[in-house]
Amino acid sequence: MTSSQKRINVSHSVLGGEWSSIEAEVLRQLPLKNLHWKSKSANRPGISTIQSLLVNFRPLASSDLTANSVPLLERPYLHLLFVICDDNEVYRATVRTQIREWLDGIIARPNQEWLIVNLTSGKNAGAKFYQRKGSVVDKIKADFNAGKKDRCVHVAQGGSAEDPTTWAEFLIKMKEGVIVTFDTNVSVYEEDVRKADSQRQLEGWQYTSFFLQKEGLADCFETMNLLEEALIQYDELEASFFQTLKENKAAWLGKIGGLASGDDALPVLSTSNKPYRQLILSNTITVFDFRIYLFARQASILFELGRMAEAARRSAFFISQFTRTLRENQDTLGPNFLESWTYSACLNVVDECTRRAADKVINSAALDSFGAVKGELLDLARKQLDKLGIGAGHLPLAHPFSMSMNEFVPDRAAGNKAHSTPESSDGAVTRQDLLEAIAHRDKFDKLYIDLSNRTIQAYQASHRKRSSLKLHAALAALEDHRGRFPSAQKLYAQLPAHYVDHRWVKIESTLLAQCTRLQGELGMPKERLLSTLALVRAGVEYTSKIWTLEIDYEASVALEPKERMAELASKLMDDVYDLSKMLTKDFAAVAFPTFSMSLASNRGAAAVGEDGMTVKLLIKSLLPCPLKIDEVRLKFSTPEGEQIWFTSGACTVTPGITPVTLFCPTSMSGQLSLELSQIRFSRIIFQYSHRPVSSRNLAPDLRTLPQGGSHQQPVIYFPRDLQAVNVYTEPPRAIHLDQSRNVVLCVATGRNQLVKVTIKVTVANVDVTLDMPQASIMQGNARLGASTETDTLLVEDVEAASIIKIQIPIIGHLADPSIELSMAVEYFTSKRPGTRRALRRTAKYPVSLPLAVNVQDYFRRDCLLSKFAVTTDGVRTLKIKSAVLEGVTGIEVKSCRSSTASTITLLPLQSANFLFKILASPNSEPKELVVKVTSAVASVVSASALAGDLQWFTEAVVANAEKLTNMLAYSRDGTLTHLTFYRALWTERVQHQFAASVNEDALTLLQDIYEILNHVRMTPSCTRTEVGQPLPVSVSVRPAFNWTNPPLEAPILLSYEINGTFDDWLVSGRKRGEFVAEAGKETVIPLTLIPLRPGSLFLPSMSIRPALPSDTTTCETQHANAGTTIEVLPIISRTAYTIEFQDHHTSYVHPV
Repeated sequence: MTSSQKRINVSHSVLGGEWSSIEAEVLRQLPLKNLHWKSKSANRPGISTIQSLLVNFRPLASSDLTANSVPLLERPYLHLLFVICDDNEVYRATVRTQIREWLDGIIARPNQEWLIVNLTSGKNAGAKFYQRKGSVVDKIKADFNAGKKDRCVHVAQGGSAEDPTTWAEFLIKMKEGVIVTFDTNVSVYEEDVRKADSQRQLEGWQYTSFFLQKEGLADCFETMNLLEEALIQYDELEASFFQTLKENKAAWLGKIGGLASGDDALPVLSTSNKPYRQLILSNTITVFDFRIYLFARQASILFELGRMAEAARRSAFFISQFTRTLRENQDTLGPNFLESWTYSACLNVVDECTRRAADKVINSAALDSFGAVKGELLDLARKQLDKLGIGAGHLPLAHPFSMSMNEFVPDRAAGNKAHSTPESSDGAVTRQDLLEAIAHRDKFDKLYIDLSNRTIQAYQASHRKRSSLKLHAALAALEDHRGRFPSAQKLYAQLPAHYVDHRWVKIESTLLAQCTRLQGELGMPKERLLSTLALVRAGVEYTSKIWTLEIDYEASVALEPKERMAELASKLMDDVYDLSKMLTKDFAAVAFPTFSMSLASNRGAAAVGEDGMTVKLLIKSLLPCPLKIDEVRLKFSTPEGEQIWFTSGACTVTPGITPVTLFCPTSMSGQLSLELSQIRFSRIIFQYSHRPVSSRNLAPDLRTLPQGGSHQQPVIYFPRDLQAVNVYTEPPRAIHLDQSRNVVLCVATGRNQLVKVTIKVTVANVDVTLDMPQASIMQGNARLGASTETDTLLVEDVEAASIIKIQIPIIGHLADPSIELSMAVEYFTSKRPGTRRALRRTAKYPVSLPLAVNVQDYFRRDCLLSKFAVTTDGVRTLKIKSAVLEGVTGIEVKSCRSSTASTITLLPLQSANFLFKILASPNSEPKELVVKVTSAVASVVSASALAGDLQWFTEAVVANAEKLTNMLAYSRDGTLTHLTFYRALWTERVQHQFAASVNEDALTLLQDIYEILNHVRMTPSCTRTEVGQPLPVSVSVRPAFNWTNPPLEAPILLSYEINGTFDDWLVSGRKRGEFVAEAGKETVIPLTLIPLRPGSLFLPSMSIRPALPSDTTTCETQHANAGTTIEVLPIISRTAYTIEFQDHHTSYVHPV
């Protein structure tokens, strides 16, 4: 209970009026504020400030100043005399005598402070005010002031109530008087305390006298609102009390107490439960009552200081400490008294602190601290219910209820028998709710659950999660003991997850064991499966990484600890296997710590006698029992992101490390990274990730981290299986520019006889597709089947050791130099027709020409000269084996290059020229010629003894030669002596005898033949002239029909046009015109050319074409003197003239 703030006593007397007339105005100046006290004791250095001090005014007549028995604290701190007088005559006649009589009564007692206050009405203002003040106040000061201390003040009544200067002097004098009295009282009490303490070692020393003096000093400080000093006095009293007990000088405390009716339910924070001070004075107080009174005084001061959290914390310490004292004297107390008192004391402290906290503003830190102590007090009260419940038979003496038992608690019958004496019967439990709880189980449960929930809320509000979880477990145990299994299971199921992160494995396993038991009784297979898995997981220790589980388990027979643990692990895993069968889909147990998997080596192996790869895996099991698993799977990834799965059949994993071999029907080579590993156990998939641990995971599970601190992703290397099925592309050997382009797809069977091959080809380029229905087999014996998908090929019945080449037309606009192909292949072999094998390939298929050909034709009367300029694509080196111009009937082609000439090598920035002479017979019909250029681009042919093995031959060329050949070195000498092959890829039967050769690519293009050849000759009149001088030119045109067969039936009308450089010549005459072309007939066209600039100028050219747009006859023009130039000279001389004007009609011109 709280006590109101104490007040100091101040007596008042009034002369010339009534107290009621000035009371309101005087009380308006209170409380006193900012009082400063400097202690004379060396233990209190500095100045103490009293922020606020309450005052209790009482008439002087009620204060007995003559009685010595009146305590110092009840005596007035100050005596006030209010004199209402402003007339000198009245003062001299009566007032002075009255003041003298009043003062004689005050100073008759020592250490009395007094103050005379002269009150004036204030009706006359101005100069008279000072005159009145001097005439009355000065007389009072002259008559009654003794020494230098001024004990008389003047206050003018009737002024403004808000004017702080009106009563300022009065307040200053009043505070000075109060401080003087307080300092005197402190000195008196301290001297008495010192004397009492100095006699401690004397025989017959009484603690009560010392206590009263010390408590008087504490009350003195408390009255002056110096609460810290008051608290120090009570703390010293408590320490002195324990010292007295230790020295066995507490004879006056003969009994422990607690035997009065209702002592078990007394509020420990109340000082009014009993007349404690009278009991102390009469030396009849018991230890029980004295300790409660002393602590209640300490708590009261703490409450006044606003330190709720400290008050609650001290209360918890006091209750636990005093409980031990009561337990030592438990035989003298009534049955269950200790539990009842502890329960009542805890609830009383919580309720009182909560009430006081609601009345004051407390910061969040103090509120959290109080909430934590509040939870501990409520939890201590709940533990008393555990003891009472076990004693009454409401609760079993088992975990978690037995955790509250710190001593043996007899049952109710035994307790009544042990405490059957009349003296102890009065101290039995009197708290009504506890009596009902002991007598009735239902009321006990309600009280227990309500208190537990209240404690949980307090812990949660103070962020003490683990403490609240403990109470949830206790509630779950209560529900389980009462047979309310659904609610017990619900409570238990929520608890284990909270202990995983804190690594409290034993608590987690105990809770999970209860979950599995209840879920089994309630018929909850899925929930029981998860709980059983979690229970197995909890068996793995963090540090030692061994499996051990400490739960209540009844073995079938008496076993050693290791054998018992193995039987427990086997039973749990059998439960997991049986329960998981009821699942409709697989359940992934990620990073389950009972297993760990690692690669036995960083190199894999090819399967024997069939396509595929094998890898050896090491499985480490922490379980102490062997375990039969259904399957083991590994997922690898290629650098391109393709996923490869390895599997194994059923096997048995023993404790420790077990090697397992896994197989993949897909043949791969190169480096693979291990991504995932899985163990199938019925419908449970134990899955482990082998990717590097993310740096963002600040708190990884230590049970799942790899040993040795290595966090690198495992990598394995596989050699190339040269006898496995392979799918690749190659460029076509012949390219016809007038036909659509094709993709050549090759299927190499290797050792396998294929029953069916499905190839799905996807083109990444936009507006480009493959015409699968028009695909055809170019090479090999196989059959194309009908596929339901437009982008899929179906190839059937393919023999072993063969290469099937399939030609697929390309549809669309080829805007890029290459197209991106993705090939997904599935095939079935005759050896294992039920096993589906798959592989994926990507290819960048070039569609641009490896070379470019530019043609220049020179027609003559009897022949045609064609010049072909061959260049590379600017990237690759090119070897030209031959360039052939294939003629037709009646056409003879002669090459200027010998057929036995060596191969021509072209680097990316070089070109080669080929010249052909074409002769036509009279009866030929040459419309077009075929030009075929054969070239080689980066290829090697093997001359091995195993040349019959096409698959080996193809792999040797593609996988090694193309990657290792130095094209510059090969282009220079034509040999492969610079090659160094990786011999691990070849068998001992292979002889490495390589020779240089080429893969020939043929580029075929058409060469058009013209029908009319026009011989044009321009004949100038001279070959030398000047700028601006006209130059007559005769242009003769003679058509020839040597390349036309059959001859034209009628003359043909042709048109001509002079094409000149207009910066050189100004053409005068018919620049455009028409003429009739006849065999042997010459047409002459006269022109005049005027040179525009000096220099050697070429003559203009002439273009001839059919005059009619509908005429399809082709024409070619040959300029006989195209290289003739005209030398144009600049103007040789210039003449200047001057013009003189003599009058308006006559002028004269004179040369300069």
